[in-house]
Amino acid sequence: MAYKIQMIDCFAKDDVNLYDEIRELTTPCNASYAERSRWLDETFFPGLKDGSRKIVIALDEAGKLAGVSLLKDAKEEKKICCLFIRQDCRGHGIGGKLIQKSLEALDTDKPLLTVSDRNYPQFAKLMKLHGFKFSYKKKGAYQENDTEYYFNNQATEILQKEILAPLFAGSFRKKR
Repeated sequence: MAYKIQMIDCFAKDDVNLYDEIRELTTPCNASYAERSRWLDETFFPGLKDGSRKIVIALDEAGKLAGVSLLKDAKEEKKICCLFIRQDCRGHGIGGKLIQKSLEALDTDKPLLTVSDRNYPQFAKLMKLHGFKFSYKKKGAYQENDTEYYFNNQATEILQKEILAPLFAGSFRKKR
């Protein structure tokens, strides 16, 4: 089956039905991200108006939403906020196509991405294939009993390379 990949980089009244479809398609994400609905309404969709948010969608041959990537494209952060594929469309390469288009839309090959421990097994192969680099994990970031895995966190890389490495290197030098 052929899928059509499209990017939406601004709010359009004509796309309101699509926004509702995205909300419906990504409902299972509520299990890992309790505030997802509020985030969509108060942060994500309004961000389409100011240009800080973008959407990449995959449509099946019937024009039905098969997958979505919700992006943050701000000066301070470039992030794949949500990547979701419709259950019956999984295993057909849509995730990879959405990631590729997301990287283009964000103009980076190292966007921030977080994945809950319960969803990580589904994403591990895809993330490895696209070069996502593990940065750290945090328990309770979004759900009290879940652990969130962070990938491509540049602040973590800067901290490790420019601050911690020289600090620790100095502490291991022999004193004269």
